Amino acid sequence: MNCEWRERADLYVDNELEPAAQQEVAQHLLTCGECAAVVMEQQEFKKTVRMAGKRFSAPPELYAAVRKEIHPRESVSPWWKWGLAAACVALFAALTFSLYTRPRENNPILAQLVDEHVSMLASEHPVDVISSDKHTVKPWYQGKLAFTFDPPELDKNSPFTLIGGNLVYAQGTPGAELVYQVRQHKISIFIFKSSNAKDQSSGPDRALSFTMKSWTEGGLHYYLVTDATKEDADHLAALFQDANRS
Repeated sequence: MNCEWRERADLYVDNELEPAAQQEVAQHLLTCGECAAVVMEQQEFKKTVRMAGKRFSAPPELYAAVRKEIHPRESVSPWWKWGLAAACVALFAALTFSLYTRPRENNPILAQLVDEHVSMLASEHPVDVISSDKHTVKPWYQGKLAFTFDPPELDKNSPFTLIGGNLVYAQGTPGAELVYQVRQHKISIFIFKSSNAKDQSSGPDRALSFTMKSWTEGGLHYYLVTDATKEDADHLAALFQDANRS
């Protein structure tokens, strides 16, 4: 790599720069394909590691073996056998859930976004920026995305609560994921530049447990994925459409 910005690009990926420097690097990435490629590669690598950490964990018998090595005189409880059985059941359920809730293969971007939604649901830390205040979450994307959007203002009687947001990629395109809670369910709203959206479908779709919607508004393409009711999905989609209507 020959670009003198390379070191700062590395720091940019890890959010280790001051806000002004972070914004400066973001502007540089718009004109430097070399640094942009490095940032994209590192973002994808971090995402792969993060998703692997969410999907896999050490089996209970490994914990028992390590504990036995550390405390050889301590008898090891047979709890791990029951834990292993539970883990196998959970793994089977997760695989079945993933296979049977994916959208049709002719909608590849929705399949990727369902994977992102499932990964978020399975994570102990589902969002990168945690806040119920849209005025905290929205500015977090400044310098990370080449577009902006306006989350709806939720009144105190709204059934929806903003949890926070993530930076996501779909088919190599960066976008935002806003996560909302409605009763016991979570809703992901994904936002991309409409010129980069690979799927131009609109209206509701359903893949077993998931309700999905997509629409274009104000030059942006929105995707909604949730296991909440269709009524809740329609309600939140309408709030976003109203907030971002030109």
